[in-house]
Amino acid sequence: MLANFEYQRIRSMEEGCRLLAEAKGSGAVLAGGTDLLVEIRNGLKSPTLLVDCKSLDSLKAFHVDDSGSSIGAAVALNRLIENRSFQTRYPALAKAMASIGTYQLRNRATLAGNICNASPAADSAPMLLVLDATVDIVGIGGPRAVPVRDFFTSVKKTVLKPDEIVAGVRLPERTDLRTAFRKQQRIRGHDLAVVNVAGAYSPSAKWLRLAIGSCAPTPVLLDTIEVDSKDTGAFSQHVLKIVRSSVSPISDVRASAEYRRAVLPVLVERILHELLSAEGGV
Repeated sequence: MLANFEYQRIRSMEEGCRLLAEAKGSGAVLAGGTDLLVEIRNGLKSPTLLVDCKSLDSLKAFHVDDSGSSIGAAVALNRLIENRSFQTRYPALAKAMASIGTYQLRNRATLAGNICNASPAADSAPMLLVLDATVDIVGIGGPRAVPVRDFFTSVKKTVLKPDEIVAGVRLPERTDLRTAFRKQQRIRGHDLAVVNVAGAYSPSAKWLRLAIGSCAPTPVLLDTIEVDSKDTGAFSQHVLKIVRSSVSPISDVRASAEYRRAVLPVLVERILHELLSAEGGV
């Protein structure tokens, strides 16, 4: 059974922020609702107010072009995954999003919701980190833009203030990036990640970015690595050494720290092979 709460379908972002401010921390934003409603039903959250922003035209819009992309907070995942322009420019991000839940759930779930839920295992988060995405936020104090790398603060916690709403996610121009995503889960089909890894490689600038999820309280973005492809074996070992020093896998209900430590280098090596091979990732 869902608890009692007030429901407000807003007509503007300003109205939503005002209502959240008046709720004084007991309000919640409803966009896709695929995580929020489950948490309310399970007693993990008990908001007194739900602010429904799904009907706002500005949040239902997205655009994808050579100058970069913006994705409204109410855009369902399947709209992006099945959009040819998005699939062409961000294939690894589309792959990561396609691993979230079931097809039916992705008809409602949103990219903004996936990161606002702030699960360490969020499949979109590592890809957004290596793509250097930005989160657009609106609150009583006005709009602000927060890099995804600064958005997560702990398990299920973000930098969002009680009166703030995520308006959308922006992706910069992709230029020559090769990208890749890998995920290890317990069962086939839809399941949360035991470990997920995203990578982005610039062949022209010779740098590599890696981000790792489900191994720490928040997704981890490693420092940018200068690529030396003359000896790929030595370079792979160099990268694995950086990974081991940057990430200390945790134990939880899905897997032990020991299992994650065993899986992580395998996924990283596969990412490296995919990105640095002559064929060159996606």
